[in-house]
Amino acid sequence: MKRWVRLAIWLAVIVVVAGGLTEPQGQGLPGREIWLPEAEVRDRFYSYLIGLIKADTCGTLLSSDIEGVLEGYQGKTAIPFELIRNITRSCSPSRGMREVSISFHGNLKAPVPYSILGYHPGSVTASPVVKFFEWDIPRKMLRWSRYEAIELTDIYVFGIHEGWAIVDIDAWLDKLLGGLLDDTRIVVLALFRYNGEWHGLAAGYDASGDGRSGIFNFSRNKILFPTPRELRILGPYFRNYVIRVKRVTPPLPPGKKWQRR
Repeated sequence: MKRWVRLAIWLAVIVVVAGGLTEPQGQGLPGREIWLPEAEVRDRFYSYLIGLIKADTCGTLLSSDIEGVLEGYQGKTAIPFELIRNITRSCSPSRGMREVSISFHGNLKAPVPYSILGYHPGSVTASPVVKFFEWDIPRKMLRWSRYEAIELTDIYVFGIHEGWAIVDIDAWLDKLLGGLLDDTRIVVLALFRYNGEWHGLAAGYDASGDGRSGIFNFSRNKILFPTPRELRILGPYFRNYVIRVKRVTPPLPPGKKWQRR
């Protein structure tokens, strides 16, 4: 299973960050006062959503709510949030977890807004609705070598249980990089702090069943490519957490290419 990887896409980061940040319609949403400092989260869209996640509220967030907050801040976000119909977060204390649903205006197909090696590597496709189970982990130590470990804090994990999402990599770029990038079906997303910085992760499998994942750094506002050595364990860890620990089986995307092997 290849451990180089690959990319955190805007869909992944939207859902990862949006998982904890909705408020009931009609009650009003916080405004710019909850933004994180730009030195911590450069993109204003992400800054607003990460600010909201700390409120740990439930309900529905509309794209118009985001548009209102970002009014006058053109150029401060690369995310086409107008493609989102709404994001809903449902709370069920008795189940010990939450559920997040993101709805688009029909099937989604959008270019990856961030570059790798100077190129925008492909597009994101998804079903009209993608649903996730959400779990939070306050702190986790993970050993990545015999004598070294990393510590993650403020961890939010999202496992797809309905719908699907794919990162489609441009064929010429995949060939150029010798398989370091590959089409990937997403099975888990995660948001966490590492070394004091917010990161987002998307992890899944390519059509052959090999693991793929990627990490986005919010303060640098970029995909970390290649993935730092100490963070390459995170894709396998979060896939295992959802599929084996929580026993969630993510649905397969349509088409023979993605038939389970």
